Amino acid sequence: MDHRIGKRDRLYYGLWFLGENIIWAYVILAPTFLLDIGIDATLASAILFGPKIWDAVNDTLFGFIVDKTRFRSREKFMPWIKAGSILISLTVLFMYAIPYDLKNEKVKIVWFVLGYLLMDGAYTLMDAPMFAMPTVMSDDMQERASLISANRFCGIFGSIIATVIIPMIRPKLGWFVTALILSVISVLLMIPFLLKGKERILSDEKQDKGYTFSQMISYVLHNRYLLISLLLIFVQGVTSVESVLSLIAARNCLGGESKATLLTAIALVPTFLMALMVPKLTEKYDKTRLILIGLILSLFSSLALFVTGYDHFYLITFFMAIKGTGISFFLILSYILTADSVEYGTYKTGTRANGITFSLQAFAVKMKNALIGSISLFALGLFGYDSSLGESVRQSESVVKGIWAVYNLMPAIGSIFCIVILLCFYHLRDKDVDVMAKYNSGSITKEEAEALLAEKYGPAGE
Repeated sequence: MDHRIGKRDRLYYGLWFLGENIIWAYVILAPTFLLDIGIDATLASAILFGPKIWDAVNDTLFGFIVDKTRFRSREKFMPWIKAGSILISLTVLFMYAIPYDLKNEKVKIVWFVLGYLLMDGAYTLMDAPMFAMPTVMSDDMQERASLISANRFCGIFGSIIATVIIPMIRPKLGWFVTALILSVISVLLMIPFLLKGKERILSDEKQDKGYTFSQMISYVLHNRYLLISLLLIFVQGVTSVESVLSLIAARNCLGGESKATLLTAIALVPTFLMALMVPKLTEKYDKTRLILIGLILSLFSSLALFVTGYDHFYLITFFMAIKGTGISFFLILSYILTADSVEYGTYKTGTRANGITFSLQAFAVKMKNALIGSISLFALGLFGYDSSLGESVRQSESVVKGIWAVYNLMPAIGSIFCIVILLCFYHLRDKDVDVMAKYNSGSITKEEAEALLAEKYGPAGE
């Protein structure tokens, strides 16, 4: 059977991620929303962290359920994607519907936590299955790579669109109306894939023997490169406080929210362009080397921004452009590392577990998104941030200096940790992944694979 994809498949797949990232760019501003409705910064950090306890169980179990569930349609992922794509917008609207003038703080907290949990559940339903879709849309490795490239390219473009739109309309329309507009745009962009998305490699067409819960645990624990790739995503993400503090930093350090649009666009445009170049670069250079180069550029620019201060806007834009160029390598290639870990895990254990792998990736992303908000707000609280002043009043000069320090030094710390992790612990190389993929697909024998891989990675699993 022909499992090859066409241009429309790539277009619809990319458009879905365009829509998802537009709405998600608004979700990650939840910490600022909590401050704007009068929640203390330290309390807000605890509110954002709490729901992640449930997430630790939720994502792992959902990945197991996805891998084990078989629908009558013989589809594995599309039913989950359709449900989550509709629910995500509804739950985001509910979360941002808290009235500014609601006096009862306990009601505000319960309302937000309930909305956040519902939103998080909807995200779980759709995100991991969408990342796994290339494995059932095509059996050609290059076509799968092209789908992942469309994912990242359109996802970054969606972030750029949201970054431009949100600071322009949110101050005028408020949090809820802005959420409504972005939700409608998001759903409209997702609809083509929801209607036309197709799993060409159905569950009973594949040599999928399934696995038990104990085998799932063994697969995760023995897949060191899955754990390392998830750690990299988490560490880099949880220290990238710019996305959370962009509005706060722009208001207090740079003179107004409109500066947030410009600075974030300057950082994201290089990422958008690099998404086009990365497929060509990876043909010549190993992904790990490219990620290291990007992290070094990010480290340098973060430190340069801190030293420059917030009074030299032209220098700030220059270093933000360098930072965007550097971090683009990580944002694009780190998710391909997760896909590589599937081939490594299959080679080592004999179990292919796409569902649990991409669910754990979703968990790492959601965990860092939650913690980044908690960490950012906790740091602001340490510097004396006063949420009672409202969004239109500038904080004291000492607090403003604290905001600038957190905004730049946290990403620098994250870059240092990621560089150390890559250099000391991540030794999986592209040429070896290619051999593993050929063995896992049956293109080469176990003996041929082990002759090339056993010395470095050990024998193949059964």
